[in-house]
Amino acid sequence: MVSSSIFTDPEMQSHIEKSLYNGHALFKVSYSIGYMDIWEAATLSIKKEGYSIKPTNDPVITEKFSSSTNIVIPFDQPADFVIIGSDGVEHLCRVGNDATDLSCSRDTIVLTLRLFLKKVMLQTDSHFILCDNMVDSFPF
Repeated sequence: MVSSSIFTDPEMQSHIEKSLYNGHALFKVSYSIGYMDIWEAATLSIKKEGYSIKPTNDPVITEKFSSSTNIVIPFDQPADFVIIGSDGVEHLCRVGNDATDLSCSRDTIVLTLRLFLKKVMLQTDSHFILCDNMVDSFPF
């Protein structure tokens, strides 16, 4: 089961807005390497066009945001979140246990990812609307 509701407070909202304004955000996370519940320290980098996950000992995962990118929260894992890439591959991440630092909480990371994704999708939709309007105005 997946939960999608996240409640924000002013500190979290401010951190997310600052990241969006700056056009990037960096978070320290743990990344599941896919078997036997083994986690590796990693850096999640979120930028205007996409994200990258850089594990300590494995290759960097880099992907552009697309309409099929999804960020979900597993219902029974309060520190985990999953980024589902455009190719359908799931990237399971986990945040640390520092519950007092909202700037690196799971909810802050998820909302930041979703906001960057939404901004890209809105820009893409606006571009297609503009292109469609331009095509409609040409006398064919």
